[in-house]
Amino acid sequence: MKDKIFKTFRAFQYRNYRLFFSGQIVSLIGSWIQNIAISWLIYEMTKSAFIMGTVACINAIPLLVMLPFAGVISDKFNKHKLFIWVQVAFAIQAFIMAVLAMSGVIKIWHIVVLGVMLNLIMAVDMPLRQAFVIYMVDDKKDLGNAISLNSSCFNLARLIGPAIAGVLISAFGVGVCFLINFVSYLPVIWAVCAMRLPKIVEEKPEKKGLFKDLKEGLSYAVKSPQISLLLVSLAVLSFVGMSYPIMMPIFAAEVLHRGAETLGILMSAAGIGALLASLLLAYKQTVRGLAKILTFSMLVASLSFFFMGFSHGMITAFCLMFGVGFGMVMFLISSNTLIQAIVDDDKRGRIMSLHAIAFAGTFSLSNMLVGVIAQEFGISNTFKIAGIVLFISFVYFGNRLCKTDFKSVVKH
Repeated sequence: MKDKIFKTFRAFQYRNYRLFFSGQIVSLIGSWIQNIAISWLIYEMTKSAFIMGTVACINAIPLLVMLPFAGVISDKFNKHKLFIWVQVAFAIQAFIMAVLAMSGVIKIWHIVVLGVMLNLIMAVDMPLRQAFVIYMVDDKKDLGNAISLNSSCFNLARLIGPAIAGVLISAFGVGVCFLINFVSYLPVIWAVCAMRLPKIVEEKPEKKGLFKDLKEGLSYAVKSPQISLLLVSLAVLSFVGMSYPIMMPIFAAEVLHRGAETLGILMSAAGIGALLASLLLAYKQTVRGLAKILTFSMLVASLSFFFMGFSHGMITAFCLMFGVGFGMVMFLISSNTLIQAIVDDDKRGRIMSLHAIAFAGTFSLSNMLVGVIAQEFGISNTFKIAGIVLFISFVYFGNRLCKTDFKSVVKH
């Protein structure tokens, strides 16, 4: 039993990783509290699925523009110092949101502008965070475990954060949620400052120019059939399936006829499924079998989405949202782990920026489309359509993933 526990949590043997994990769990809970507060605030102000999707889509534009260059920045600069400043920027954004909301003057245009600011910061954070993980474990064989535990941290926060947000919104309003998010960044800033990192972080690659470095990263991804397949399949899955946070406030209000507490519970259900998926993958010691896991996770996600469209009860919706979280996150972690095991260290930041585009950039763009479909056909039919498209993706990509040779290109 002790051996199984050690295998699942073996990245915790490294001091830097323990610091990082303890800091980010607090920060991520705060981020999820803010995410739920924003989605509920927009719905309460507009009562429009289309406007919700439009706001999310507008906010995503700077993310898509910035992400390719963020990978180059991550490869060029000191990752330790850059990560600290990124967290400080997150804290500033949350503080401004808190002041506006608690003073009662917040408007939709405030949310749009601050959302653009948040996504610019996030564009730098996403590839940087992924590329930074490798420096927190002394043995690269434990990198996959660290990635899975990172995801478990994210999903534990997704389990706790929405539930807390639902209670806070009902009791105190959204302003308190933004203030708590601001405070939550302080522990992670302290933890990252306290790390003692290897000299490799200080090394700077040869200066070739921003666009030349970007072209080199793109060329590297295109020439690797394994990386290309993982990125394209992730992009399709994310475009269709990762917009469910936009859909859930509408589902809670219009299908279940309930309020913010129910929204928090349903989002927590997805968090429970995602947390279980990340812990199961954390136990794996090699990348063997991940292609089959990717295929299985697509099937689980497609069926969960489809039957969510027929759900009209709280218990059924809870179980299906568990499946949504389980399937989507199992695919995300598995693709991340495989890419990290394949990519060269000097191109890690650039490839992880492409991974971030495939993940966050695509579903950010699909938010507007989801809003339009939900407005025209209803939220239940939107879930059914997503499930059908995901099942078609499962049939196509599942076959290709299982036939692709990943073993020959894995470096550790």
